[in-house]
Amino acid sequence: MIDDRSDRVCVIGAGYAGNGLAAALKRAGVAYDQVEATGRIGGNWSHGVYDSTHLISSKRSTQYPEWPMPRDYPTFPSAAQMLAYLESYVDHFGLREHLELNAEVIDVRPVDARGLDGWHVEFADGSVRHYRAVAVANGHYFERNLPQYPGEFTGKQLHSKDYKRPADYGDGGRVLVVGGGNSASDLAVEASATFGSCDISLRRGYWFIPKTFFGIPASEFDQVWVPLSVNRIAAKWLLRTSYGDYRRYGLQQPDHKLFTKDVTVNSSLMYALQHGKVKPRPEVDRFDGNTVHFVDGSSSDYDTVVWATGFRTRFPLLNEDIFVWEDGQPLLIEHVLVPRYANLYVWGLVAPRSGAGKIISHGAACITEAIQAQPRYTEPLSDLAARYLGARSSILAGSAEILGRIRLLRTGLRALPLIAGESRRPRRKVAASGIPGPSPAARAVVTGASSGIGEALATSLAKRGHSLVLIARREDRLRTLADHLATRHGVTVEVMAADLADAEDRGKVIDNLRSVDISVLCLNAGFATYGSLSDLDADREREQVQVNVVAVHDLVVALLPQLVERGAGAVLITGSTAGNQPSPCNTTYAATKAFANTLAESLHGELAGTGVTSTLLAPGPVRTEFAEVSGLGRIEKLLPSFAWVDAEQAAEAAVEGMAQRRRRVVPGVMAKVQDVSGSHAPRSVLNPMLRRVYGSMR
Repeated sequence: MIDDRSDRVCVIGAGYAGNGLAAALKRAGVAYDQVEATGRIGGNWSHGVYDSTHLISSKRSTQYPEWPMPRDYPTFPSAAQMLAYLESYVDHFGLREHLELNAEVIDVRPVDARGLDGWHVEFADGSVRHYRAVAVANGHYFERNLPQYPGEFTGKQLHSKDYKRPADYGDGGRVLVVGGGNSASDLAVEASATFGSCDISLRRGYWFIPKTFFGIPASEFDQVWVPLSVNRIAAKWLLRTSYGDYRRYGLQQPDHKLFTKDVTVNSSLMYALQHGKVKPRPEVDRFDGNTVHFVDGSSSDYDTVVWATGFRTRFPLLNEDIFVWEDGQPLLIEHVLVPRYANLYVWGLVAPRSGAGKIISHGAACITEAIQAQPRYTEPLSDLAARYLGARSSILAGSAEILGRIRLLRTGLRALPLIAGESRRPRRKVAASGIPGPSPAARAVVTGASSGIGEALATSLAKRGHSLVLIARREDRLRTLADHLATRHGVTVEVMAADLADAEDRGKVIDNLRSVDISVLCLNAGFATYGSLSDLDADREREQVQVNVVAVHDLVVALLPQLVERGAGAVLITGSTAGNQPSPCNTTYAATKAFANTLAESLHGELAGTGVTSTLLAPGPVRTEFAEVSGLGRIEKLLPSFAWVDAEQAAEAAVEGMAQRRRRVVPGVMAKVQDVSGSHAPRSVLNPMLRRVYGSMR
């Protein structure tokens, strides 16, 4: 039997983040249960750290703003002090009233397809409860990351998660710590203090940062937002004045930009390196009994290898297929919202460059507001938010940046009734533009969507909240793009794999699209050939006409009536500046694009007053696969870099042009020059000049 608690929220975890959320829910008067798998609050601070652990962020940046740490605490409190502080927070705010210890959750699944009706939570004792929403705040340090190297090490091995005190190193005293993060640095220093020396194996260069600069905790420099580039310059200057060149310590130079990966905050390792107590070694190459061979050809014997190699992010109590994974992390909106799902909040999966106290306090308030707002909408809030913010997988960010984005999200939640409508009405964007506002039923159709401008058009429209129908020959690419856009932007994306050069495929596409509520029609598919027409493959030339002309015309003729009947819509036809001019050795393409240019501009005038607009996109050189498909690989070498625009630039210009009801969009300086010269320069000048240019490109 399912225990109906659909009037409550389930907070899973009673650690640093979970307790902050429980307090926010209680302050807001939102009914909740907080469940913890172990018998004690504190999360990782209770069972996941070694005895000698101290905070790497200051107490000022780590404490909850609403409950300061005791004044007699040092700048960097110990693990025991942090745990006592968390206990006092729970007691002060009366959180034990709704806290269940030894209540292990083994499964969380949505009641309906998207969680709009809540979630079922199953416990280890077999009981199942129905909650309105679930916040997963039980950490992500479950699966130890254990690198695999050839050979077998016959000494003792342990992961840093399993280390508590020096006795865990075992007998012998010859210790190798593998890793370059905070735990690796601490354990190497602790082993050297215990046994007199320790080796540390680093597979690459890391950024090591002292815990203080000029006596000020490093974590307190990240209080005001500044651009990352400025932050990076300032941090490098501080590092240069404090640590100097890492090579002086026997370390490798970092192989990545500062703040693009986790930094290591430690002041003891450099001291131990300079005093010869810790010796740096390169990456492990292989094992042979007690001997460890390194990639530089050196080797040493060890009694113990400690793997301080981190963790893989996992959520064992969830069906992990609900996430889209990227670089080992799930795509989330603002580190919290799960795309495509309502009433599910991942809380604590972020690695700020400072203490997380303010982030937890303000973020918990934001989640509380989201929980209260969700019942008013028929779409997951994550999907609504994705239209403006997008999903990201990186867990790294500056604290000031995260706080700023939390403020932005809270503002968006409060403004959402004006944008999306109250009383569970779906979002419909009202726009005084040529592009109708997105709606759940309407679709923007994009042909040639598997790469280049077509892919960029699809991305640009998805960012604006439009659900899509993507058409191209390469189904695998279309499906990859569809999954990406649906997850990142919270839109519905349908795929039609078809060769528009084939009349039968075109007919099937048209038949399928007749039943679609089309709001935007982007006819972008096309290709070119280069060379003397008499030498080119005749079938390929006919195929080019089918794609560039016949398919465009067929789709316009078949689908335009339903856009006009709809009374609102936008048509985009991708032509080219080549359509304005004679193009010897590019003859068929220029002729087909002359048709596309004229068709689009003629429709622009014809559709006036219907609510439907037609826009011509007439690009010049664009960096896409177009040249490669056309056998024109040399073109990038012949044209200067300023002559090119990116596909994204062209697509953004096209979408903005549609919104502004423009007749013609010509992106890029070079394209504008071509546009004018092609229209006005004498053909007697253009013909020999372009024959020379295009003739040299093959």
